[in-house]
Amino acid sequence: MNAITAISAAPVSALPDRARPRLTPSDWIMAGFRALVAGGPEAVRIEALARDLGATKGSFYWHFKDLRGFHAAMLEAFERLATTEITTAVRRAGGDPLTQVLRLAAMVSALPEAESGGAALEPALRDWGRTDPLARATLERVDAQRLADLCAFLGEAGLDTSRAAEGAVRFYAAVLGLEALRITCGIGMRGPLVAVARAILGEELAPE
Repeated sequence: MNAITAISAAPVSALPDRARPRLTPSDWIMAGFRALVAGGPEAVRIEALARDLGATKGSFYWHFKDLRGFHAAMLEAFERLATTEITTAVRRAGGDPLTQVLRLAAMVSALPEAESGGAALEPALRDWGRTDPLARATLERVDAQRLADLCAFLGEAGLDTSRAAEGAVRFYAAVLGLEALRITCGIGMRGPLVAVARAILGEELAPE
């Protein structure tokens, strides 16, 4: 094993400071999500995160003022990923309104990366929101924004305001229920959610 291979194979914590990769805020936030999924809010601790990343607490404080500021950064990242980034990606891909609704159903059905805690991340965040005011306020904004975005997509697909609002609630309720069943029963989300979308739009489910 040559020197380069030895360094590449060594754990981050075993590398000299000058050889360690520079951690970004996103690295810490992803570690925070994993800790939240694994052990709840009490597991999101600076020392534990530093161990997970093979870093020092000084690296944490380089990016975040304190643990509460880190919590806020985690929640801001989740809010952005769960709302703006999804709708932007759907619209950027183009297509007619029906295609966009079905693409949205496919995108929200995708299994989150293990790096960010996987399928259990959003349920863990919702559990956090039951006891933490900051988390609860974030989830309230996320839910309101998702419903508003769904109303917009369904309205563009031809539903009037009342039917679009009702359809948004039905679609979003299906998302939340299917997320829970994916964890407990291993049920895939895409097929059932596409069927719900087509039913809301008054179409028969056509085979792919």
